[in-house]
Amino acid sequence: MKRHLVKSLIAASILLSACSDNSQSTTQSSGTPSVTAEQPVVKTHAELSVRQGGKWQDTAYVADDFQFTAVESFTSPEQLTDHSYYLRYEGPGWENDLVGYRLYLDWRNGIDVFVKTTTDMVLSQVGQDGYDSYHELSDWGGDALKVGKSVGLGALGRWVDDGVQHFKEVDATHWRLLENGPQQSQFEVKYDGWTVDGISADVSTVYAIEAGDPSTLVTVESSVAMDNLVTGLVKHKGVQYIEKQSPNWKMIATYGKQNLLGDDLDLGMALFVRKSDVAEQFVGPHDYLFKFKPATSYEYGFFASWPGHPHQPQNQHQFEAFMEAKLAALEASL
Repeated sequence: MKRHLVKSLIAASILLSACSDNSQSTTQSSGTPSVTAEQPVVKTHAELSVRQGGKWQDTAYVADDFQFTAVESFTSPEQLTDHSYYLRYEGPGWENDLVGYRLYLDWRNGIDVFVKTTTDMVLSQVGQDGYDSYHELSDWGGDALKVGKSVGLGALGRWVDDGVQHFKEVDATHWRLLENGPQQSQFEVKYDGWTVDGISADVSTVYAIEAGDPSTLVTVESSVAMDNLVTGLVKHKGVQYIEKQSPNWKMIATYGKQNLLGDDLDLGMALFVRKSDVAEQFVGPHDYLFKFKPATSYEYGFFASWPGHPHQPQNQHQFEAFMEAKLAALEASL
């Protein structure tokens, strides 16, 4: 991850504390300082877990129970598709002390949101009990976003014939863990031979998250300068659409009743891109979209916010304040 974006994460994490009415102060007791070395508190985590003990039957992985092994690298088998029940929660997950995300590591390539009630790292236990249980609100939180046919929150696609084409034709998909906490986690997904409308490209995406800031930063490298590469934000009915900008960055967001957990809490999601990278901004059938200018490298980011976490913005006003703080931090890092 680039140095200037790391700085922006640090700055935004400091500003985030000002957006919550529930910030807490700490005091130190007097007395002799302890000389015991403490282990660092783990505040970020990334993982991918593969199911064991079964066999493939067409595009489904069938086993008697759900046993998974965490891996540090992985190449998707040809049979893998949506709902193959081979990868725990269908792809890699990453989190920090505020929020979590997952990426569908199949043709959909959508990004979903895990809202959290706790600062603890929880994803290593998600999906272990009944596989789909994370769709229900639990003590730690849950899977909040309806992705459907969209890109979800900040995933990639290619715009062809008035629609977003996902990753239906790919020669091979590879995942690799780059770093796993305690203050930063990141991983890489590489797509060999991603072909859309007769044009093939090898694309690498690195996703990185820092402690204390809900943002994920994405670095994209492509072997071909495509003129139809897009990223976006899922479009739901009945929620507020928000736009903000700074001299060098554009941010779009939605806020309102758009989570699936039945808790009646608002979900906020935002996507930010460099203005100089954007060829067009428009609305598709399922997403609010940015189309990138033809290039071979890009940087952008996204974040989600849910008031069920005590250190996340508790209302739309605070959410928009954090949007503005994030933009200021990005500008300051240039």
